[in-house]
Amino acid sequence: MRTAMILLSFLVVGLAIGWLIWFLVPQLWPEYTAETFIRVLPGTEKASTVRLLRHKNTLESLIDRNKIQQTEWFFGLGGTMDERLKAAVPDLKKRFRAKAMRDSDLIRVSMTCGNKNDAAVIANEIASLFVSRQGGMKRKETAEKLARLSDQQVRIQKDLDLAERALDDVRRRYGFTDLEEHDYPHPITARLIRLQGEEDNCALDINQLQTRRDALLSRPSPAKPDPNTTAGIKDLELKIKLAQNRLAELSKMRDVTEKQQGELDLVAKVQYARAKEIRNERQTVLDAVKTKIEELKILYDDPDVSGLRLVDITPIPLNADILPWQIPVPIAGGTGLLIGIICVLLTGKKRKPNQQA
Repeated sequence: MRTAMILLSFLVVGLAIGWLIWFLVPQLWPEYTAETFIRVLPGTEKASTVRLLRHKNTLESLIDRNKIQQTEWFFGLGGTMDERLKAAVPDLKKRFRAKAMRDSDLIRVSMTCGNKNDAAVIANEIASLFVSRQGGMKRKETAEKLARLSDQQVRIQKDLDLAERALDDVRRRYGFTDLEEHDYPHPITARLIRLQGEEDNCALDINQLQTRRDALLSRPSPAKPDPNTTAGIKDLELKIKLAQNRLAELSKMRDVTEKQQGELDLVAKVQYARAKEIRNERQTVLDAVKTKIEELKILYDDPDVSGLRLVDITPIPLNADILPWQIPVPIAGGTGLLIGIICVLLTGKKRKPNQQA
């Protein structure tokens, strides 16, 4: 019974001390936590953003800002500027937190220190500085890409101009103004078809004229020649001769046109098609580059170019942080109980030698 009372006494004292620690620490040494949130837009990784927020370079950039160096927190780190700068980053690593919120596109940014105004200022500064820096880096990266694409556009445009000139050279070399593929026949092809048709018609005309002449010649010769018949035969022979001359000219023209058609089909069109394929390829690449340039220009002017957005300004915390009672009270109670057990064990050892004596 006595042992139980001792243990209970030490336990109660320990719990009481734990409650006092829980109550007095925020009163005597208050700590304030200010927090803000950064929204991570689609296409940006939360995990990598959190790592960048915690990175030493980010914290060093924060320390260099005048607004931070004017806080009580910074002045409390040392007597000289060198001491403060040396201690600032290690202390900031203990007090600054950046955590990705589960099932959300938000990152919680918080700062804990003894001055509530400083906590809000530092949390605001680091969040806005980070978003601004990321935006600046992204714009710089975008500007470099734009410069490279602009140079590429100039080179491709020159290649495209050369390809266009190659098409003009093919037209000029073979004397064809139009070598494009159409639903209607090429003028050379149409001319060849027309000449072939006229040649066939002319041959038919000659054949008909010869038949009429032969019919007149096959008539029985009268005792006295008919001047009309003689004149008709001469007229037919003249027409036949003229038609034969025309047929010969048509044949020459057809031969020339067939040669041109051969050049058109076997040489000009082939070379033109090759030059056109190169031209179209250059045009496709140029269009793709122009589209990419327009996309990058839009991205460069986008206020959310960093892929991050500051949700709101950090309010000044109204109340000091409260230490969870589950930490000091159980620990103090357990410590008191442990001390009570040790005392009971020590008291028991002292009694045994006395009882033996």
